[in-house]
Amino acid sequence: MHVEFVTYATIRDSIGEKHLEREFEAGTTVGEAISSLADEYESLGPLLFDGDGDLRPHVNVLVDEANVRNADGAATTLTDGTTVSLAPGVAGGQE
Repeated sequence: MHVEFVTYATIRDSIGEKHLEREFEAGTTVGEAISSLADEYESLGPLLFDGDGDLRPHVNVLVDEANVRNADGAATTLTDGTTVSLAPGVAGGQE
């Protein structure tokens, strides 16, 4: 199954690319897919996962523009042609 990843900000900086494409077995979850990327890019894991291996709360993971936190979280199953977007949370600014 073909999956495209789109990365932003510090996540993009840690892997050096905005767009990545990978092949996974049918039934792969978003958690398994991003863990696979973290295994491939050493500096990516600490940005995405906490010490317990859970997705950090400030990381936004979108599957075809829908936040996985509004679905099954890391257990969200991917399908062929899915786009997974990975972005750190953004805070700050002026009132």
